[in-house]
Amino acid sequence: MKRLTRIILFLGLSCVALLALAAGASWWIMRNLGPEFWVQQIERAMACRVEIADTSLNLFSKPARLSLRDVKLMPKRLPSAPGIEVPVHFPEVVLEVRLKDVLNRRFYVEKLSFVAPVVRESIDAKGHSTLEGLFVHPQMIESALPPKETSRSLSQEPSPTVAASGASPAPESEEPETSQELFSFSIQSAVIQDGTLTIQNHGSTVAVSDLDFELTGIDLDPKNLAEHNQMVAKLSAAAKISGWARIAGARQQATLADVRLNATSQIRPLNPSTGAWQPSSLVKMTLDKGSMIAGHITMGDAAGKEMRKLQEYGIDLSPVRVGGPLQEVAVVEGTFVNNRFSLTQDARFLFPDYEVSLRRKSYVNAAADRQEIELRLACGPELQGRLQQGLERARLGESITRGVMKALADEQGRMAFDIESEGSLSDPQIKPKVDRILKNLIRGEGLGDLLQGLLKKL
Repeated sequence: MKRLTRIILFLGLSCVALLALAAGASWWIMRNLGPEFWVQQIERAMACRVEIADTSLNLFSKPARLSLRDVKLMPKRLPSAPGIEVPVHFPEVVLEVRLKDVLNRRFYVEKLSFVAPVVRESIDAKGHSTLEGLFVHPQMIESALPPKETSRSLSQEPSPTVAASGASPAPESEEPETSQELFSFSIQSAVIQDGTLTIQNHGSTVAVSDLDFELTGIDLDPKNLAEHNQMVAKLSAAAKISGWARIAGARQQATLADVRLNATSQIRPLNPSTGAWQPSSLVKMTLDKGSMIAGHITMGDAAGKEMRKLQEYGIDLSPVRVGGPLQEVAVVEGTFVNNRFSLTQDARFLFPDYEVSLRRKSYVNAAADRQEIELRLACGPELQGRLQQGLERARLGESITRGVMKALADEQGRMAFDIESEGSLSDPQIKPKVDRILKNLIRGEGLGDLLQGLLKKL
């Protein structure tokens, strides 16, 4: 009985000692890594004002979890007052860390999570974003500021080196530990959970919701950007684009796209020449079946007089919708640089009435409301039947009708139209191309029938 009592007493004292040790470690860490520490680090890295309501540490999870709550990033001149909307708000930021490294003044972050962030961005007519200034290093803009406006923080000691890579943490600094700021950093992966992003651009709005985003393979070395300037991103989200469009001759607000997408991207986040944040990405994107792309206007709305040229042959595309809901998954590959997405491979979209193939090098710039697209529209059976009936009603004669059908046919025998679209996304200028039709005629596809029909009319 005495032995059992001693064991229980020993276990109880051990638990108390462990709790005391944990409490002491937690107190030491939070004294060094409280809100003030993180505010200072972020403000030294970016030209913005930062507010953090609270921090907490869970030593008993594995790995340990350090949480920053109610994190706000805003321009330095934005007033701090209740009800003021800030550009970037993180309800919670969670860092999963190795406790032993933290105690040794090293910060190896196994996973950095931004929980339910809300980001608001506005882009002006020149393509400049309200977020651009937030992510610029203060030293890059210091020379542009008058001496009296230069922030005190710009003249302080430089921040610790950040080795943002998936490799082992940087070695502990050999300098004397004279400041709470002497920590080395390394980040293995970063994620966004259930994020919301709103981009307003003089007449159009991009609203992204249910945003889940993960960064891995982070390898950034500002001293060697030629070899260490990359990361891999995975994304899933719902995106809705609304803006002005000309519908039935009147300019009105409309939904330009409403899609569900998944994407992977190879990113070079920094400009190798300047070191500034200027991401360029190689993207592979999948659009779910049922995603809505355009569908708010007809070809008559978009093309006008260009469509009337085809009507002379009985081909009336004017009531056909431009786009609509996808009938199957679509895969898109391209590059994204300076708000411009350019195709590197042809992309195929199946809509209710027809199939559209976008040619590589076509591009869209939603921020600037510009686009230049070359596409082929291949009719589905129902639309082809309607157009063929239109040809017959035009009374051009059986031979001419047959010749036109052959001249318009693609490799699969479908009636197809090559189209160019350029200018504004909300009010595109669309016109048919005749190159392929002429090539078909030169090869003799339909030429004999056309000549026969024309001779009959003489």
